[in-house]
Amino acid sequence: MKKIVLLLLFFSLYYGQNIFAQKRTVSGLVTSADDKRPLSGVSIKVKGLDEGAVTNTDGSFQIVIRNGKYLVFSFVGYDSQEVEIDGTTQFNISLKPSGNALNEVQIVGSRNANRTKINSASPVDVIDIKPLLESSPQVSVTQILQYVSPSFHSVNGSNAGDAGSALSLAQLRGLGPDQVLVLVNGKRRHKSANVNYGGLGNGSTGYDLNSIPTGSIDRIEILRDGAAAQYGSDAIAGVINIVLKKNTGDLVVNSTGSVRKRGDGAVTRTNANYGVAIGDNGGYINATVEYGTQAIALPAGNSTAGLYNGPIYGGGANTRGYDAIYTQAIDEAILKARGIDRHFFDQRGGGANAGQDALLFFNAAVPLKQSAEIYAFGGISSRNSQFTATYRLPGWTSRNNNFIYPDGFLPAMENNIVDASLAAGIRGKVNGWNVDLSNVYGKNNFGNRVDNSLNASLGLTSPTSFDDGSYNASQNTASLDFSRYFNKVLKGLNIAFGVQDRVESFQIKAGELASYQKGDQRNIYNVDTTASGLTYLSAAGTTSLNGLAAGSQIHLGFQPANAVSVSRSITAGYADVELNVTQAWLVSAAGREEYYTDFGNVFTYKVASRYSFDRWLNIRGSINTGFRAPDLAQSYYTSISTTFQQGRGVDILTASNQSAAARALGIPKLSPERSKGYALGLTSEPIGNVEITVDAYQIDVANRIGNTGSFTSTDNNLPADVKNLFQQTGAAQANFFYNEFSTRTRGIEFTGSYKVLLNNGSITFLAGGNFDKNTVTKVNTPKGLDAYKNVILSASERARVTTNIPAQKINFQGIYSTGKYTFLARTVYFGKVTTATLLSAADPLNPVYYYQNLHSIWVTDISAGYKFTSKLQGTIGVNNLFNILGDYSSPVIAGLRNPTVVGIQNGSAGIQPFIRLTAHF
Repeated sequence: MKKIVLLLLFFSLYYGQNIFAQKRTVSGLVTSADDKRPLSGVSIKVKGLDEGAVTNTDGSFQIVIRNGKYLVFSFVGYDSQEVEIDGTTQFNISLKPSGNALNEVQIVGSRNANRTKINSASPVDVIDIKPLLESSPQVSVTQILQYVSPSFHSVNGSNAGDAGSALSLAQLRGLGPDQVLVLVNGKRRHKSANVNYGGLGNGSTGYDLNSIPTGSIDRIEILRDGAAAQYGSDAIAGVINIVLKKNTGDLVVNSTGSVRKRGDGAVTRTNANYGVAIGDNGGYINATVEYGTQAIALPAGNSTAGLYNGPIYGGGANTRGYDAIYTQAIDEAILKARGIDRHFFDQRGGGANAGQDALLFFNAAVPLKQSAEIYAFGGISSRNSQFTATYRLPGWTSRNNNFIYPDGFLPAMENNIVDASLAAGIRGKVNGWNVDLSNVYGKNNFGNRVDNSLNASLGLTSPTSFDDGSYNASQNTASLDFSRYFNKVLKGLNIAFGVQDRVESFQIKAGELASYQKGDQRNIYNVDTTASGLTYLSAAGTTSLNGLAAGSQIHLGFQPANAVSVSRSITAGYADVELNVTQAWLVSAAGREEYYTDFGNVFTYKVASRYSFDRWLNIRGSINTGFRAPDLAQSYYTSISTTFQQGRGVDILTASNQSAAARALGIPKLSPERSKGYALGLTSEPIGNVEITVDAYQIDVANRIGNTGSFTSTDNNLPADVKNLFQQTGAAQANFFYNEFSTRTRGIEFTGSYKVLLNNGSITFLAGGNFDKNTVTKVNTPKGLDAYKNVILSASERARVTTNIPAQKINFQGIYSTGKYTFLARTVYFGKVTTATLLSAADPLNPVYYYQNLHSIWVTDISAGYKFTSKLQGTIGVNNLFNILGDYSSPVIAGLRNPTVVGIQNGSAGIQPFIRLTAHF
């Protein structure tokens, strides 16, 4: 509560001195010069100020003026017009269509270029990136959205395991990372090749939003409603559309540095954006380069968080406490003799991985004759991320070789992620129709290298660095889209339709032999005799001579048997109709048919409506069906990773859904997830410059894909093929991808904004909240596995989809600009969560879990900016001003290490001051 009070007091100091400043209201009507029809969604701004207004559905507008000499009217497809205010209070403006009147997706969720977020039939957030890049502490796309969008959730990827730690996946309305679709400039973007392991979104693939430089983004549109009928697979929870910059003539350089309270986890991020005009008819090329670094971070919390307090050099370390034979005094004597202390064995990666990013993006368009243009956008990024796992102590005789690492070792997984994309197309008018022909290609490649490690089973011959192999995913999408607005059909009819062909591929490349080899395997032979009595030897399999861990520690390399190269084709057709039955009543409908070469046809639809009683009240609602096609990676991915259960290292196999072992268990091949969504809401502009939206929703998703819990090698009831899988890989546990459960998500969300132009500046208040509840409505237990229902959907996986994401999130933010100063203050509420951690799988049918409740937290940010000149601004501020850490992990879970901050609500590791410079050249 004190954060809210602080926020209100903070802004009242500045708002109060200007609230009674002299002001006047001007109003008017904006129409199209060619057909005299009213234009809704036209932007009206006071020249020199950022804030303004937009026209209503009838073309009318009203704006409060406190200072300024000119009004600027701008709208897509029309020439901008500037008029002098002088003493005029009523304006009738007629905008002329531009010579290059092209239809763009201005607001995601509608293919009508006149649509705005307030008069849309579905809830849409439009987030202007510019003020956030100047004032907010966050520098990555996902973290910027985490602190401004109440329905959006993402935490730093190090809360996941292995390669998943390199990503910060996006989630909407509490659903999975693979149930949200990402577009760039209205075109489908390709996914990451990685299958997330551990953490939120376990077993899912998602979009690597952080491969797009923040400096290249003009705004981000978030459609908070199902839209598979409009855009295709994945759009169950909603759609995120990233709109790139296209401005010219202004070189902007933005550089940020921050560090944590303990001096660790330093972050730097610098980007430069510049655009060049092409010709005299609106052509442009806008390019952005960005470079960032992330230093290694300590575990969140106090200076002893994560400190190991059990046996270090004794045999069987981390499997038991000290005993009468091996005492702590012995450990301390060895540590002293070696000149180190217990902090030498601290874990790293406490909420942030070490890494560096280099990104390049561009956006371009060249006008042609007869209202057409060629356009292109895309980029390439190279991102390196280092994930360090649990320290392998010198006493771990099965996982360490003391001749190579006398003090044990901290293995590091080095992920090199190369992401490339290119979109190109031509769009224009043909016989009154807007036509858009495009092709978008994208590829994401994950290279895996393990350093400072060893293959214990190879003994002294083991290397300490390994090439673990790589995997990649690509997508090529060709589209032909048509749309047209008929202004004489009732009060306006917009028709859009199109076809699409998409090819997706997934590939795994094997690592080097030492990265997966079981070096102590030896052949076993039986002694037998022939019918004539001759003795001979017959092969009887293999056995481990010493039981030492195989493969590179932290993550085993991909074996040749894991290597795959697969692809599929998808063809689709859609139709999208939007009709203004009256000036107040809008109805829309969309249908989409898709054909997948690997599982057949899918049809989805959506209907929506909005009724405007007046400016102060619009009612809207929608019904939609959706689907998510299983990703190729989920069908074919296989890997072995090490996890720690009560201090014991356990190698877990993630087995391919296509494997013989999956069929032997009775697990079928993956099929699409299906969804039904319902929404009902209202929007309101009760007074000038105030916008309010409230929307309730329900989303039912059937047959969701996830990772099963772990089947154990000691379970004698498993089929022979599954037992052979354990024998071949050396893994102790295995899980599988499967359409294992169905869920229902219910929630309500609200947004509000208040914009005020002041005598010498402006103030913007934003508020938002999302309150949802996820429940599992069904568990799909394969035939013959009824006894394994607690393994098919494990308690930890159930928690990930129901209680690991805050069910309540509230945002309050204000930005105040006056003269040379800009101030930001905001506070974000993250609701309580509950985790479920596996303690023991000794009983294969009833694994034991520990549940921990993590209380709600408020995280507050502040910043202050100063313009040294009109071209140079400096900003200082703090993320997590009050150093809110959240709850520490339970000692039961921590085992022989001190508890650390869990951090799955917001990924915060405590207070983090920052400094930023923004320069225009």
